Amino acid sequence: MKTSTSREAIKAILSLFLAFFCLFTADRALASDYDHYNPIEKDASSTGFETLQHLNKDVCGWISLDGTKVDYPLLQSQDNVKYLDRNAFGDYTVSGSIFLDYRFNPNFTDFNTIIYGHSMASGAMFGEIQKFADQDFFEKHRYGSIYYNGRERWLEIFGILEVDAYDTEIYRTLSSNDEEHQAYYQYLLSKAKYKRDVSLTSTDKIVLLSTCFLNITNGRHILLAKITDAPVKAAQDKSGEAVGTRYFDQGLPTHWIYILAFLLLIIVILLLVVIILIIRRDRKTKEQKK
Repeated sequence: MKTSTSREAIKAILSLFLAFFCLFTADRALASDYDHYNPIEKDASSTGFETLQHLNKDVCGWISLDGTKVDYPLLQSQDNVKYLDRNAFGDYTVSGSIFLDYRFNPNFTDFNTIIYGHSMASGAMFGEIQKFADQDFFEKHRYGSIYYNGRERWLEIFGILEVDAYDTEIYRTLSSNDEEHQAYYQYLLSKAKYKRDVSLTSTDKIVLLSTCFLNITNGRHILLAKITDAPVKAAQDKSGEAVGTRYFDQGLPTHWIYILAFLLLIIVILLLVVIILIIRRDRKTKEQKK
């Protein structure tokens, strides 16, 4: 009976470890996995980005949000399904990729461009966009960057929305009519949980970063940002703290994650050794009684 119980314990421990390992590897989707290809880091070469484009022709840019883990390649396919469960290399992953709605021009020539990403529990992909729903975080983190057509532009964040995924007034393309653009912009602001004033000219473009919001049925968080050529990296928030640091508040460094995973593996192995020793002891006890 004890042997059977011990075996069940071993199975349970192994199952828990395997489950944790699968979730750990599937949900991580660390931005650092793409560091070699990042075209806008100071120590990165555009050759790396070109290599990624050569590996996958759907790669069309890069996006980063200051104060978050968002620092990923942008992709676009002929539909909005392919990159729900594929990474930038085209391999299967539950975290998917950050991708442009197929209806919009990847050169960001449209007034509005919608970009999608999963909200992962680990904070990967667009998992940290929910942070902007906190007013203090929203006020202190105002900028990001976007790379396309061979050069970096900047993002000036001006709103966070909590809306329904089926709001067709938001998730749509627009004509080139300035009045339609203005009406669309005003509609976005009317739906914003938090917002701030930005100046928009007839030539300006905006992006909508859309991800799941689980607090409401079919909920979506949408972060609004204006694309600008003016550098905003040196901007200061209200507390005087520089917010242009890409890796500010990035969470646990990658090497510590690997160390913790390794320590967990050691603990599991030690538990298995203890259980095996107990089983052997029980067997010897039974043999002695015989």
